[in-house]
Amino acid sequence: MKLNLIGRLSPRVLLSVAAGLLFAGHMLPWAAHKTAALTLTGHELSPFTNLTPGAGVLLNEWFYLPLWVSAILVALVVASSVSRLARGMGGALAAAIAALGLPPYPQILTAWADATYRLQFAITPVVIVVVLAVALFGGDILRRRMQFAAGGLALLALGAGAPWAGYLVVRPAIEQLYRDTLGLGAGWWLTLAGILTMLLASLRVLQSSKS
Repeated sequence: MKLNLIGRLSPRVLLSVAAGLLFAGHMLPWAAHKTAALTLTGHELSPFTNLTPGAGVLLNEWFYLPLWVSAILVALVVASSVSRLARGMGGALAAAIAALGLPPYPQILTAWADATYRLQFAITPVVIVVVLAVALFGGDILRRRMQFAAGGLALLALGAGAPWAGYLVVRPAIEQLYRDTLGLGAGWWLTLAGILTMLLASLRVLQSSKS
């Protein structure tokens, strides 16, 4: 029964769920610790790993990928709406989500000259432009290129999965810094759920293209 219900869910519903899971996962703890002050969310892992000895194997900007993917998914969901107002509001929401990847104040004022923040400062505006363009003008293109859309969703899922897997790589370096063990927080698990939901949506889009 449950499998039949999941199989009947439309790609749009699945993408909406995936967007919510990835956003919540990014904002909730990935590095779980018994001391609340030492718990780190996905959003906090980016600047933290940049300053953690031994964690440089993973680019700190990677931890923003689930956030940016969430913004793109919101744009994809609203792109198929017939209402221009809905597409505009959805695009604004997607842009606001993507903008959370910008460096915080006051670092944003000197981000371009600071190697620590330069890359995310460069990528975030590009993502904002992309989500606005997809939300406002991407509906027809996506409907005509369903197989391309399915492949794109799979690639986005892999992108969101890079920091999800990467956390397991940098966790020992953080544990060494803490001199204590870290658990896998709710945010890490929600991100996994979002990735799996995206892959399911990709399969549903591919099925739709063949029917």
